[in-house]
Amino acid sequence: MTTKSKQINIVLVETSHPGNIGSAARAMKTMGLSELSLVNPKDFPSGDANALSGNARDILDKAKTFKNLKDALIDSHHIFATSSRKRTITWPTYTPKEAALEIDAKLKESQKISIVFGREDRGLTNEELELANSLIEIPANPEYPVLNLAMSVQVIAYELFQLLDFNEEIEWRDSPLATSDEVQHLITHFIDTAESIDVIDKSNPGKIIKRMQRMFTRLQPDKMETNFLRGFLAAINKQKK
Repeated sequence: MTTKSKQINIVLVETSHPGNIGSAARAMKTMGLSELSLVNPKDFPSGDANALSGNARDILDKAKTFKNLKDALIDSHHIFATSSRKRTITWPTYTPKEAALEIDAKLKESQKISIVFGREDRGLTNEELELANSLIEIPANPEYPVLNLAMSVQVIAYELFQLLDFNEEIEWRDSPLATSDEVQHLITHFIDTAESIDVIDKSNPGKIIKRMQRMFTRLQPDKMETNFLRGFLAAINKQKK
């Protein structure tokens, strides 16, 4: 595995059948991916996962487990979530091929990418989807648009493998991007400040809070920008006192 491929983190949320974890690991390894995170899996470690992983047992052995999705994404710079859920407020949405192009560009900027896959029976919740910068939808037969978890991982991993040159040199950035955790703290700070100065009506916020969440995740501020904005908001809070 190369440095570039290790910048891509495959995240499986609350997988109910351990065999699907093993099959997903096998799909990853065939396409050169190695970083696997598991959020609250129902049964792991598991003999079923090991059996269906084939020769990808090494990916399972070093897979990281987390109690919630936020913790699994804490070091990510850009988060793609797979979804077919229709939303009242739209997020930037890509096909797997389009997403691979976006990921290629972000890897060249030393970004850490997470690709999140939901539960087998109901995918990701709206709250989980809101942690993502972008969504990926896999085109399928509208009469039967059903892919199992490992199939979905395989489709997206294949598009990445087709496009990415894992041996290519990574470009240097003059300022590191803020992590998902840093951006989420910025969003919380912004919303709290807006409510404290009555810009947002806490009792009837409408959709403005979700729009602000989408704005910050879409803009992807770097660490310097995030620190400045947090300082700016802190100054507003201080003046209000």
